[in-house]
Amino acid sequence: MRVPKGIRDWLSTRLRPGARALGRLGERHAARYLARNGLELLASNVHLAGGEIDLVFRQGRTLVFVEVKSTSEGSWSRGFERIDADKRRSLRRACGAYLQSLPRRPRTYRLDAVSVSFTAGLLGPRVREILWEKGFFPIDG
Repeated sequence: MRVPKGIRDWLSTRLRPGARALGRLGERHAARYLARNGLELLASNVHLAGGEIDLVFRQGRTLVFVEVKSTSEGSWSRGFERIDADKRRSLRRACGAYLQSLPRRPRTYRLDAVSVSFTAGLLGPRVREILWEKGFFPIDG
């Protein structure tokens, strides 16, 4: 059964989540994607030192902090472009505080970025693309 275009358009606007909800949805998809690629989830939505770390994983002996950016159809940019200088400073502080809170600091750690782009679906947003950038920028620099 085909749904008429007018009804599809109306449903897609009614079922379109706000920015915060889209961000949380993107984080869930990113966590599943990274887990399927061999990373082990340790924590999510960690608030420290005035910043938030979206996801914390372990990949072998490496601690991996992950910033997730979600975009919807028609967005002017990919998610990576939204990680500006202020966000980088905030992430560095939060990652540093997380590392200091550990009983033993890991030898290797990095900060990755994941961009999740969504397209409008009949019953809500659908993932169009997930991009993963390892070592997006240095934490210590």
